[in-house]
Amino acid sequence: LHIKLVLSTVAHGIIKSIDKTEAERTPGVAAVFSYKDVPHKQYSSYRTFPEQELCPEDRYIFADKARFIGDAIAAVVAEDVETARAAARKVKVEYEELPAMATPERSLSPNVCPIHGSGNLIEEFDYEKTGKKYAPDDEEEISVTTEVVTQKMNHMAMETHSYSADYKNGEITIWTPTQGVFGVRTVVADLLGMPYNRIRVIKTPMGGSFGGKQEFIYEPMVAFIAMKTKSPVRLHLDRRESIIATIGRSYSKTRINTSFNKDGMILSCDVDNLFDAGAYAGSSLDQLHAMKTKMPKLYRMPEYRHHGCVAYSNTPLAGGMRGWGSPEMITALEIHMNLAARAMQMDPFEMHMKNLVEANDIDICSGISVGNCRVKECLRVGAEAFSWRSRYSAQPKDKGRFRRGVGLACGAHKNGLFNGTPDLSTMTIRMNEDGSVAMQTSIHDVGCGTVRSMQIITAEVLNIHPDNIQVTEGDTKYTPYDCGSYGSRVTYVAGECARRAAESLKSMIMTIASGFLDAKETSLHLTDSAVETDTGVKITYCELAKRALMELHKEMIITESYNSIDNPGAYAVNFAEVEVDTYTGLIKVTDFLSVNDIGQAINRDMVFRQVEGAVQMSLGYALCEDLGIDDSGKAVKDTLRKYHTLNCADMPRVKTILVEDGGDNGPYGAKSIGEISTVAGSAAAVNAINNALGTKMTDLPLTPEKIIDAVISLEKQ
Repeated sequence: LHIKLVLSTVAHGIIKSIDKTEAERTPGVAAVFSYKDVPHKQYSSYRTFPEQELCPEDRYIFADKARFIGDAIAAVVAEDVETARAAARKVKVEYEELPAMATPERSLSPNVCPIHGSGNLIEEFDYEKTGKKYAPDDEEEISVTTEVVTQKMNHMAMETHSYSADYKNGEITIWTPTQGVFGVRTVVADLLGMPYNRIRVIKTPMGGSFGGKQEFIYEPMVAFIAMKTKSPVRLHLDRRESIIATIGRSYSKTRINTSFNKDGMILSCDVDNLFDAGAYAGSSLDQLHAMKTKMPKLYRMPEYRHHGCVAYSNTPLAGGMRGWGSPEMITALEIHMNLAARAMQMDPFEMHMKNLVEANDIDICSGISVGNCRVKECLRVGAEAFSWRSRYSAQPKDKGRFRRGVGLACGAHKNGLFNGTPDLSTMTIRMNEDGSVAMQTSIHDVGCGTVRSMQIITAEVLNIHPDNIQVTEGDTKYTPYDCGSYGSRVTYVAGECARRAAESLKSMIMTIASGFLDAKETSLHLTDSAVETDTGVKITYCELAKRALMELHKEMIITESYNSIDNPGAYAVNFAEVEVDTYTGLIKVTDFLSVNDIGQAINRDMVFRQVEGAVQMSLGYALCEDLGIDDSGKAVKDTLRKYHTLNCADMPRVKTILVEDGGDNGPYGAKSIGEISTVAGSAAAVNAINNALGTKMTDLPLTPEKIIDAVISLEKQ
């Protein structure tokens, strides 16, 4: 059966009635569901393990009240897609409209209508940390303040959201392109009151996510409908539904005040951040608490204070999007640092070099080391490759129609979830009778080559071709636990688990081979799917596995669990050159360099592709991508025709440099790349535009209209 959603057409309203009569009479319709038909129990779409903190349970399978345009009010279940669509149009919903609050500022103003019974404020907090001082106490202070606004945007993965479920013999099976099968299981089982062993979740191949499929919005719905109809069901969102009725990057307003000494060294930093959760809390509370820790991971800050506030609004949901709050905070910080350098008549390169963290510095927020941080090396290498000193000028000299400028920005992120959250991967590896290898894992390849990376890591240990290693993805019934694909943890944590599992299998191989070869283990080495002695006597993996089974009655199988032991920083430095047409406001990015502190590239070509995709996304964040929320709460840019991304013709040729110094606890020294590669690009582009025009624009995205307004304003001065 096929499911078609009935979405709210009002941003805020009481549901007075839902008339299903005409839809239910339609031939081929099996059922129509609304909030009256589902358990009156709320859940969190973000919770990934039981009793997880910072996960307010504030949503039902179907909305009991319209809270944004796109809220799931009802669903039609029919024999085919066309019938489901036609019947969904016949569902009549009557609303008593309430005032819509399209921004958190409005939802927090006095005497407004509450979106949830608890009110519109989800949480407000003050956070303060003190670090080591690097400048004398009697230094004269120079204070710089900026306010940066970043917009709501969508992931725009090639694949729209799709889910299937079936109910047989008291067991629900869910197929979903999720980033965490065990998270889906815990949410669905607890919501429906079923034991975990009766919920099976299978991760399907995925056409992109970028965090958009991290939360569990519709898996509970398809599971419930499959159970009620006792039939396999499928929900496939179209593009508009995927834009307005899932999750996206949040609106964020960040005010930063930093005090510097006369040499440009940071003395203190005060941050005030307002974060828009949208209509439901989802991951917003956890994300805001993560955002408060981002800046000291990049800069040495003797005094750091952060005021955070997250609120509901009658707009589409905020959620994880490639960087988990780092793009929002680091974009604001790096625009701020560039404008501070200009105010102090300093080269941004010099200001960054004075303040960036160094290897083995202690992150004042987490209390742990930033590890073998090479961000300063990235900055030096990049500045030379980009010819920064010769291309940069503090004030634009060209006053013609086309003006060029350059900008740089640094970025920081993390490598896993150590220091609070279970950061666990378990893998079972075995050698088959033909010498091939099977690795049972619950990894989630979100389109970035995770499966291949695990094959490469395992192959490196066992001296076997990667194609001879099978790697599974998540299936809660048959694969061991993995907490999911997020937090830049997969290569760093799951990859290290794969390496350790392969090393354990290698040890078993050596022990068994030493008996068959009548040789000491110390005299053995692996070579091309075989074990060889110092004298050249070999036994192939195929022969070894068969003899172990037939003669020793032993299966060559090992299970290994690994929980992260640290969380060093991941770093990148981006350089951009732009050309601005002051007549049209159009911007062309003419050159882009990304330098990444990756430790060790596992799949080198895939790393380069990751970086190029990240640059496309970060430039879209800076220049054009925007849901366009209007005063009524509607996402005006709700189709690909209206929602502008950078296409091939817009993109510069991206040059990528990898700094591979290892030194941390990832496999072979590898660190994350997928998220950090998108953190600094937006600020680099904005800084280049401000450099070209002599402006101080901080309200993203920098659309042609905003460029023209800024040019006109500047010319009037």
